[in-house]
This record gives sequence, C-alpha cells and structure tokens, in this order.
Amino acid sequence: MQANKMKVLFLTLVLGLVCSSQEIPAEPHHSQISGEWRTHYIASSNTDKTGENGPFNVYLRSIKFNDKGDSLVFHFFVKNNGECTESSVSGRRIANNVYVAEYAGANQFHFILVSDDGLIVNTENVDDEGNRTRLIGLLGKEDEVDDHDLERFLEEVRKLGIPEENIVDFTKGGRASRVT
Repeated sequence: MQANKMKVLFLTLVLGLVCSSQEIPAEPHHSQISGEWRTHYIASSNTDKTGENGPFNVYLRSIKFNDKGDSLVFHFFVKNNGECTESSVSGRRIANNVYVAEYAGANQFHFILVSDDGLIVNTENVDDEGNRTRLIGLLGKEDEVDDHDLERFLEEVRKLGIPEENIVDFTKGGRASRVT
C-alpha cells in the first residue's frame, strides 16, 4: 500500500512540473502595459509574416487598455512597398493574461513584462488559409534595448523553437512614423 502511495505522489509531482512548465505567465496589471511602446524585435516561425511587406512588419506606437483592463487597442504603422500606413487593432481578454484580436487572421496572445521598459508579446496567428504562425515581439519604451530584456526575449524565442535568423531587428532605422 505504501508503494502505491509513493507512485501516486511521484506521478502527481511529475504532472505538476509538466503543467507548470506550460503555464501562461502571471498577468501584469494593465496599467503597467498601457502606454507608449516601440517595436524592437519580432521573431516568427514564418518569415513571410514579418519580412518586408509582411502584415506583422509593424512599428508599434502604443497599447491602450480600457479602465477595466478587459479590452485594448494596439496603435501601429505598417510599412508596405516603402510606404507607412497607420493602423489600429482592438483586442479583448478571454482569460487570465490571454487576449484575442483579429488582424491578418485570428490572433491569441499574452504579455510578459520583463522590466519597467521592456515587454514581450507572445502571439499565435492563424491566417485565413488556416496556417499557424508563432510570433514573439520585444517592445520597449525607450529607443535603447536593455541587455536583460533582449536576453529574456532570446530565451522565449528559443523556447518556441524559432531560429534566431528569423528575428527582425527594428532598432536600426527605417522606422515608419507617419502616414504617407
């Protein structure tokens, strides 16, 4: 009987460890996220989505939550054929730190607040053809990228199995900043 209890305890421990390694990070308070942000890096499992003229080659400007924190608006510019177009996308919270939005298909995402000035957005996009793409972006409040924030971003990229050569660097000029 004692051996069975030990097996159950061991299996419970293993199951707990497996489940905890796949949890969504704790939800940062929406007041910590709401505000001005800039795109620093975006990694994608499908580089067509983040490359030149891709729908996720976006220059974020802000994330604004409503007072309750259950809906938000991303304000950004998209560069297409050398021209910047202003856009915004609304999303809503469906669970603790899980949000959905419609943009270039259906998107589900969550936030990882890595510092006062660094935010990671982890997204799964399913486009109109049913293709799934994993995207992860590092956003910052300043133009400079903090080394700790960048390392945490690269850690998340590796966890998703996205090759580092699929990272687009938005910190080196070419920023879209106005409607043309």
